[in-house]
Amino acid sequence: MTSSIHATAIVHQNARIGDNVSIGPFSIIEDDVVIGEGSEIGPHVLVGAGTRLGKQCKIFKGASVGTVPQDLKFGGEKTTLTIGDHTTIREFCTLNRGTHATGETVVGSHCLLMAYCHVAHDCRVGDYFVAANAVNLAGHVTIGNHVNVGGVAAFVQFRSVGDYSFIGAYSLIVKDVAPFAKVAADPLRVVGINQVGLKRSGFTEERRRDIKRAYKTLFRSGLVYQDALARLAEEHPGNPDVESIIAFAKKSSYGLLRMGEAESGE
Repeated sequence: MTSSIHATAIVHQNARIGDNVSIGPFSIIEDDVVIGEGSEIGPHVLVGAGTRLGKQCKIFKGASVGTVPQDLKFGGEKTTLTIGDHTTIREFCTLNRGTHATGETVVGSHCLLMAYCHVAHDCRVGDYFVAANAVNLAGHVTIGNHVNVGGVAAFVQFRSVGDYSFIGAYSLIVKDVAPFAKVAADPLRVVGINQVGLKRSGFTEERRRDIKRAYKTLFRSGLVYQDALARLAEEHPGNPDVESIIAFAKKSSYGLLRMGEAESGE
């Protein structure tokens, strides 16, 4: 099928538009843009140069994607924003392309960014990421797969969030968040494992129990991190979920967000 481009839209001659793409009124598609087949671009959308949009994506009114980084070190270098298939970007979201540091910003497939979210330069966002309204990611933030974030949460630059974690609304993430964590409360802390999210993702009771045990060793045993990680490896040999926790903790540059004193890891 041919694409549907509104008469008031401005599409650069070098943009590559897939089959069955719709582009709404007053939207602008700049040079060096790729839009995958079946994607829908709403009205008043800016798709900036260097954007690579996957198949069956939806971008709603007023969003700006692939725009120049908000970074004083940016020197106009050619960089990209890559968005995976089946990702939805709601009204007035802003997604910047990368800088010379990494060359690209990446948002995965099957993601949902609700209205007013911001993804800054050089971020790496995994698949099945759900961000409620006004979530803000500073530069170089890394988000794993199947992560859910409540509204108005904000992430300090260079921080990392592990797979299958849940972060509550209004959180300010200043440390790394381990895989499978549930983060909430005031002061902000890990309040246990993401039981609901893990159940919905098909984790068996046994897997969830092993993750909970691993959390108690990591956060409640009183051991320093290196000793706790060594004990995890001894207690859960060959367990891929625990191995992912160990690998994440070893790579952390800013330390893990800890479990609160009153929490039991439920």
